[in-house]
Amino acid sequence: MNSNLGSGRAGSIDHVFDILTAYDHPFIVVGVSAHRWMGCAAQIISDEGFDMVLRNNELDAIAADLVKTGHWTVHHEGPKSFPTGPYANLNYDVDVVLERTDVEHGSNEYRCLRLWYEKTYRINVDQCLTVEVPDVYPWVTILFEEKYHLAIYRDDGWWYGPHLHCDSKAPNFPSNSRTSNLFPPHLPRGKSPSNSHPILIPSIPAYLDALIYHNTQYKDSKPRLSFLPHQRLPLLLELEGNNNRFMDYYLQHYKRKPRYILPKGSTDGKLILVKEWDPVTYPDYLGKQQSNILKSL
Repeated sequence: MNSNLGSGRAGSIDHVFDILTAYDHPFIVVGVSAHRWMGCAAQIISDEGFDMVLRNNELDAIAADLVKTGHWTVHHEGPKSFPTGPYANLNYDVDVVLERTDVEHGSNEYRCLRLWYEKTYRINVDQCLTVEVPDVYPWVTILFEEKYHLAIYRDDGWWYGPHLHCDSKAPNFPSNSRTSNLFPPHLPRGKSPSNSHPILIPSIPAYLDALIYHNTQYKDSKPRLSFLPHQRLPLLLELEGNNNRFMDYYLQHYKRKPRYILPKGSTDGKLILVKEWDPVTYPDYLGKQQSNILKSL
C-alpha cells in the first residue's frame, strides 16, 4: 500500500493499532467503511463511526484496553437504547459500542466504534480472505478487488463504475479510472503515514457470506453489493454452501436505480434513460460510432 498518499498529519486512531499489535490481532474493518473500499458509494456519517471484527476470546480485553487509553468510553446501556439521533442506523445486534471522549461534534471524526465478535458477524479473523486498504476513512470510493470491477472484462474500451487505486496494475484502463487523492487535507485520517500496521477488509465473497447470514438471522442487514449478469457466476462459485442460491435469487430480483443524463447540446432539457454498462444507450457514443464509420468509408 502506498503510504505516501495524503498529508503527514498524525492519525486519530493510532492508539488502536498499538493495542491490536499487543494482541497480535489484525485490524479488520467491516460496515460502511469497508463498503466504500469495495466500490460502493455508501454515505459516510462520522457520528455513526466504524465497525471492527475481533476474535471471540479477545474482544472484551481489547475493548477494556481501549477504554483505558482515555479516548473511549463504553456505552453501558447498549446499542438498543439509540432510538433516534446519530446512532439510529446502528445494527442492533452489535456486541459492544464504544464512544469517543475527545472528539467534538461536527469535526468529521468518527465518534463511535462498534466491535463485533467473530461469531456474531460470521467473519473468522484468522482465516477470512482479506484485502489491504489505506485507512478507516474512505473519503474516496475505490474498488480494491479489481477482478470484481464492472468493466474489467470489456474489450471495447468503455469505462464506468468505481475508481481503482492509483497503484493498480489492471491493463487497458483509462487514466481517469485511477485516483490518488485519498486524503483531502481538510478531512481526518485514522492512520498516520508512518504507521505500518495494515488495515484490512474482508474479500467480497467472504463479506457476502457474512451479509447473507445477517439477512437470514438478524433484523435489518441485507446484501448491499450489486453485480451485473456477466459477473454473477464467478462470484456465486466463491460463496459458501447454499449461499450461492440465496445470492442468485437476490441478484435476480435486484433492481438497479435508473440513471438519466442530459445529452450534450440538448435544448429541450429532456433527460434520457441510460445503462452505465451499455454504451449504445448513450446518444454521444452512437454519434461517435457513426462518425468513425463514415471516416472509414
